[in-house]
Amino acid sequence: MTKSKIGKPVFWAALAFAAISACATGGGGSGEGVSLDEAVERSAQAVAEKLLETNPKGTRVVIAGFTAEHENLAGYIMDELTGALVDYSLEVADRNNFEFVAKELDFQYSGDVDEESAAGLGKFLAAAYVITGQLVNAGTGYRYRLAVINVETAIQEASERRTVRNDRDFRSLLAAVQTAKQVRRGASYGEPGSAGPSTAGTFLDRGITFAMRGDYEMAIEDFTEAINLKPDLYSAYILRGRALFASVSKITSVDENFSGVISSGTSGNGRATAEQQAVYDSAIADFNQAIKLEPKSGVSYRERGRAYDYKGDYDRAMADFNQAIKLDPNYAAAYNSRGVIYSNKGDYDRAIADYSQAIKLDPNFVWAYSNRGDAYRMKGQYDAAIKDCDAAIRLDPDYAAAYNSRGNAYSDKGDYDRAMADYSQAIKLDPNNAAAYYNRGIAYRGKGDNDRAIADYSQAIKLDPDDAAAYNSRGNAYSGKGDYDRAIADYSQAIKLDPNFVWAYSNR
Repeated sequence: MTKSKIGKPVFWAALAFAAISACATGGGGSGEGVSLDEAVERSAQAVAEKLLETNPKGTRVVIAGFTAEHENLAGYIMDELTGALVDYSLEVADRNNFEFVAKELDFQYSGDVDEESAAGLGKFLAAAYVITGQLVNAGTGYRYRLAVINVETAIQEASERRTVRNDRDFRSLLAAVQTAKQVRRGASYGEPGSAGPSTAGTFLDRGITFAMRGDYEMAIEDFTEAINLKPDLYSAYILRGRALFASVSKITSVDENFSGVISSGTSGNGRATAEQQAVYDSAIADFNQAIKLEPKSGVSYRERGRAYDYKGDYDRAMADFNQAIKLDPNYAAAYNSRGVIYSNKGDYDRAIADYSQAIKLDPNFVWAYSNRGDAYRMKGQYDAAIKDCDAAIRLDPDYAAAYNSRGNAYSDKGDYDRAMADYSQAIKLDPNNAAAYYNRGIAYRGKGDNDRAIADYSQAIKLDPDDAAAYNSRGNAYSGKGDYDRAIADYSQAIKLDPNFVWAYSNR
């Protein structure tokens, strides 16, 4: 980001002022070393001078992470360091996007990482250098350290060390940040007086920001600009492909900072429209280019596999997920995605094995719990399914799909009241969840309430007019009421949408 896009965060600055104001009355401590702010400022100056000896002004760097005894203290230091580096004519990648990249690259977001992993992070974010740091309590003082890693060589080029005084001023600052809600300041694109992006890296930053907001068209434009400025930026192809994918899909969940999207309505049933198919093909072309530029990127294979999945090409999807896992045996998301393909193929045992491996690698992987619950349900193991959905809901109480999945397990057990409660919660969290309306309609039908079933099926059809199963089920409810003309009309529409729908022919 350029200097005009970031300033010292007002919230953190206020905390610092409150804590450091003790200096006016003597500081409350003594000892060797400098204040924390001095350490940050001096290290930033030294790093900038070192890098600008051989690089132009505006060289892009990433502050990959900082280890400190409290998360908010680390955040404070990274924000202060960002402002100082920008003041010394370096471009700093937007820190609000780091969680996204960390998730993508299985990167440990801290100041204690190896050079190869740090270089991978920097390459993804179009940076020339990566900076990591630590602030370690040494008893009488704190050891402050920065390391500067060259992205191209994956070698540490410089380091800065300071001793920070553990005095009353520092302890006041620490107490203030520990109890405060962390507020981070990223790029100020669109704010009065701010400049727009001008480099590949800043277009990448803003594109991720747009994508996180669900503004996929603007994200696509920014990723395209990043590619125009830096045609070998493989991450921009991955991100543009993902934004294309999201732009024509019914998004039900987005992981941290656009690091993954889950959508409904096409995966596993081959119902992608012609428009969706064309956009998925464009996304696949982007993933192809990303793979060409970075053949060892498991992320590119996983993303291309998901596009093939949504096109209904399960064999190619499976091949891509296998390759992603081969490149990175610890890639939890790739195991989860491969599990989806096994589920789509009806191989629930292998699906469960993959979901279990994903959970082993990432015990907080909400989607894997929910997906494994679905697979257990398909095997008739309803209690195991409910247990997994419970785990998903504990990890993310706002994850509508987990309530829908648990409702399916309750419905299959014949516990329609609990099923309807879960479907209703899913609808409350996601009013556009066609599947939850459809499933609640099944539960109402199971209780013999055809009128409410018809109302829910109708809402599901309104949200997803191409769902042949919803027309077939509504036809069943009309038939249950003796309204055979409407039933026949619905069965006929189901057959029109899916000419191979055997049950619709039989029911008609």
